[in-house]
Amino acid sequence: MNRFSALGAPGKIAKGPLRHENGGVFQAGQPVRVNLAGMRVNKVTFQAAVTDAVGHIVRQVSEQPPVYLVRLLFSFRGVDEVEVPEERIKAS
Repeated sequence: MNRFSALGAPGKIAKGPLRHENGGVFQAGQPVRVNLAGMRVNKVTFQAAVTDAVGHIVRQVSEQPPVYLVRLLFSFRGVDEVEVPEERIKAS
């Protein structure tokens, strides 16, 4: 299989920001809503009702799988930053 970059050169794949399912790019400082239902952070487990928590993107922490550090607008038992998989994030 022959791959092309954005410049058309064979064999190289262009690298850039990852895109989320809505077609945009998550940027640092961007307001988002995250589904934390069932996630565990340290000793805190988020209940099923926490499906639309508001926060801001801090940075991308992993490319494969795509994961972002999100600073929440609330603190739950001392947790105010969470690493969230891309599929659980919606731009707000």
